[in-house]
Amino acid sequence: MKRRGFLQLLGSAMTAPLMPALPAGAATVGTASRAAYPALAMKMALDQAKHRVNFSVFSMAQQLGLQIDQANALMVDLSKQGVIGPIQGATKSGRWARSQLWQRPEGSVVASSTAVKDTNPAKQPRTQNTPNSTADRADATKETTMEKFDTLSGIAAPMPLVNIDTDMIIPKVFLKTIKRTGLGANLFDEMRFDRSGKEIEDFVLNKPAYREAQIIVAGDNFGCGSSREHAPWALADFGIKSVISTSFADIFYNNCFKNGILPIVLPREAIDVLMKDAEKGANARMDIDLVAQTVTTSDGEVFTFEVDSFKKHCLLQGLDDIGLTMEKISSIDTFEASASAARPWV
Repeated sequence: MKRRGFLQLLGSAMTAPLMPALPAGAATVGTASRAAYPALAMKMALDQAKHRVNFSVFSMAQQLGLQIDQANALMVDLSKQGVIGPIQGATKSGRWARSQLWQRPEGSVVASSTAVKDTNPAKQPRTQNTPNSTADRADATKETTMEKFDTLSGIAAPMPLVNIDTDMIIPKVFLKTIKRTGLGANLFDEMRFDRSGKEIEDFVLNKPAYREAQIIVAGDNFGCGSSREHAPWALADFGIKSVISTSFADIFYNNCFKNGILPIVLPREAIDVLMKDAEKGANARMDIDLVAQTVTTSDGEVFTFEVDSFKKHCLLQGLDDIGLTMEKISSIDTFEASASAARPWV
């Protein structure tokens, strides 16, 4: 597995709650005496598998005071039961070369026994593909990378509503995934579809002229409400690369930069001009230049916007938080190698 994929999975892992030391004479299980582990360890692992998609068996073993061979035996037994499967990962120094982070396979017995399904068809993730969506390519193990943003020439969809919140962008019923792909099919779900799942013709993104829109010109306070990062995930998956408004909610604004979306703040007078230009439909394309920090209408009118220099750098280079960390990977490997040599018992 590539470093980025391993870091993403490791970042989403959840460990078991701290447990007291095992009492002497506790029941043990295992295929070999030297690898026998407490029965409580298996019970805890099964309990976590019922409620969590990812968790670290190694961390749980540390908290229970297990040896590495006991932890390995536990993971092998869990794998044989089909409860969880291994995700391999090792640093260049060779530290933690053994499997530590394990993931529950979709459809496993433990997973399905506690799953609660929403039977309302209008609330299920839509299977039809939107023009820009990657819904048909959604993959839980897919390595996601942030695309670079420098210039954009695209169709702009006018959305003059104010206070478009994150629950309007991606309703809470669809927050059941940690994947960045597939959410575009449910972007603005309650505004795009009726209760039977049919498209609402009057909604702007359902109109033929705006089905390929890559820019949204919106009213005040776009992205307010809860801080869910699924909102920019859904926008990016649909194909939206920039949102222009007079103001944004702070958390949403910052999340956009981490997902390859350029949020642009312009004064009301400029937004009014851009909104009218967007209303021209597919024949009018806006041009955005991040390097020059300009937005140009289809008529050639130019507006200049401000953007933080660091956020601008990250977008131009396609760097999210993990990408920024990976730039220091040589230093990280050097530190891990020296730390492992100095404290091999850790």
